[in-house]
Amino acid sequence: MKRIKNRDSNAARKTKLVINELKTKKSRRTLSLTPELADAIKRHRSAHNAERLQAGAEWTEHGLIFPTAFGNPSDPDTFSHLFSKLAQKAGLGHWHSHEFRHSGASLMLAQGTPLHVVSDVLGHASIAITKDVYGHLMEGDKRAATEAISSALLGRPKRVAPKVTPTDAEETG
Repeated sequence: MKRIKNRDSNAARKTKLVINELKTKKSRRTLSLTPELADAIKRHRSAHNAERLQAGAEWTEHGLIFPTAFGNPSDPDTFSHLFSKLAQKAGLGHWHSHEFRHSGASLMLAQGTPLHVVSDVLGHASIAITKDVYGHLMEGDKRAATEAISSALLGRPKRVAPKVTPTDAEETG
């Protein structure tokens, strides 16, 4: 979904929304879902189907996951304004929806997800882009690597960062 300039000089609006091809080949990718996310999508789809039935003949099918009440594309600007209001109401301040992407990447890296995996999830054209944007978050990895090398070369016992293990997981070593 993107907004483009409306070339029709008689149109009431200067721009219009169009469903277009994705920006790059890497933009089309499979994302892994947890069971909780899959359930949330199923619940949303059920509500979406109820809206479709209620709209009847006025429904326009576009195959979208988050359409308007009549099946049309949701305006990204409307979503951004709504998201910002919700973030402020939640006490987060003025957030843009794109900040969820940065927060997600930061959380993945903080949990030890390898940089190349984060890059794939984000759909970056190369791992270099991910490193340029999020590399500052990996200072702890650099320190751990330096300590491991120092330990190997100088025989000092290495300090290992504490493992973050889910409470329902078994310790494997």
